[in-house]
Amino acid sequence: MTGFLNQEPLKADTKNKTVRAFSRLNQSRSFREKSGRFAMEGYRLILDAVLSGVQIHELLWTEKAYQQYGAAMEAAFSETGNEPDSMLLLSEQLAKEIADTDTAQGVFAAAEILPEQSLLPKAGDRAMLLHCIQDPSNLGAVLRTAEALGTDGIYLYQCCDMYNPKALRSSMGALFRIPVMRIPDTDAFFAHCGKIGLPTCAAVVDRDAEPLLQADFSGGAVVLIGNEGNGLPREVSDACTKRMTIPMAPHSNSLNAAMAAGLFLWELRRSRGAS
Repeated sequence: MTGFLNQEPLKADTKNKTVRAFSRLNQSRSFREKSGRFAMEGYRLILDAVLSGVQIHELLWTEKAYQQYGAAMEAAFSETGNEPDSMLLLSEQLAKEIADTDTAQGVFAAAEILPEQSLLPKAGDRAMLLHCIQDPSNLGAVLRTAEALGTDGIYLYQCCDMYNPKALRSSMGALFRIPVMRIPDTDAFFAHCGKIGLPTCAAVVDRDAEPLLQADFSGGAVVLIGNEGNGLPREVSDACTKRMTIPMAPHSNSLNAAMAAGLFLWELRRSRGAS
């Protein structure tokens, strides 16, 4: 990084190839998947990515951001031996133009998407399957909670992109550190769980379902959390070993998907002490 600040700041020109690519990574899931890269914004998230071994391709920041965060970033790159392929110094105006947040810190990165994990539940696992979650902030919040409470796996079926900028920020870097896998087929997933004797538990809004407080997860389980607006399809919840619910006040409709997932993750965590 020696001499980096001797570069002339880029003018506020979004025609720059690296800047245009970064903006597309921020905006387009298909471009992320095609290029195998994703965009990040913010010092803490990028630092977490570096320390977690994520390959940074381009690092973009303002002179102010470099002065504030440069030393810590240099130390992280030195510690991991994983320096970026290239760096650009941005003008403050250009940084505002490419930012995905209203209060940008002036530091951005384009990075390599993590290799797809090959992960199947094992007997005794405590895991969660997210079914058609479409809010990136909810997805990120579940990943963050799963890291905090511990998980043997988070499985995603037809969910929003986990590399969406909002999902990344909401996850606080948890995506880089916990086991996450997208699955194409719930039938095959259920068949595998049945074969190894791992219960599958549908989280539903149904007063006739088993209350969560009575759950026994001591032998492990996979909990299924459904779509924010529609919950789990009936055929999916019926395919589960059991249907479970979070008791609520009489006039309550439902819980936010991320909050419901957090309560189930807590009970899965508590069960580790009983096993």
